[in-house]
Amino acid sequence: MLEPRLKHSKLAHVKSKPRSQSLDPAEIIGSIFTARRDLVPGVKMVARGTGFTVEELDLLICLYGARELAWDDLPKDEEGYVAFQELEDYLVHNPSLLSRRLRKMANSKPPVVEVAGVDPKKSGLHFNSQRVRITAEGIKRTKPVWERYRQMSANVLKDIPQDLLKAHYAVNEEISARIRARRKAALDWATEL
Repeated sequence: MLEPRLKHSKLAHVKSKPRSQSLDPAEIIGSIFTARRDLVPGVKMVARGTGFTVEELDLLICLYGARELAWDDLPKDEEGYVAFQELEDYLVHNPSLLSRRLRKMANSKPPVVEVAGVDPKKSGLHFNSQRVRITAEGIKRTKPVWERYRQMSANVLKDIPQDLLKAHYAVNEEISARIRARRKAALDWATEL
């Protein structure tokens, strides 16, 4: 349990509900949504003054990570472009206005992203699919936002023991891997894999 470890830490004021030995799986998954909800005000503070909405920054940070931070979980082509379809599956925020947001950012002066069509023979995508990559201007404007996000994250996680952080990260990675496997297999999520 967490309480004994936190007895003398700065997090000792955190009250958690008494728990039985095993947690209900719905509580564990639900806690991810709770944490996401609680993080939104911090993310909005990171976005403040940038001229971008949180959803636009979600896009820019994804593209920045793919191009500048060598994130390999967002597929890109040899020119550094990411297919719109890949972004729709990757984004944290609702992708319903993806095309509109990307066009707005591509039409800004100077543009922060560039949008291009695809070669269906090379990509295997539909002939009218689109792809996008961040521009040098987008990188310049996104880098300080990414640094503020990193600082906010460090502040949130401050004083949490490293073994708990590693366990949390490993569990999140495993959850994501299982969800991706189910999505690829197009299985019913209510059935066991």
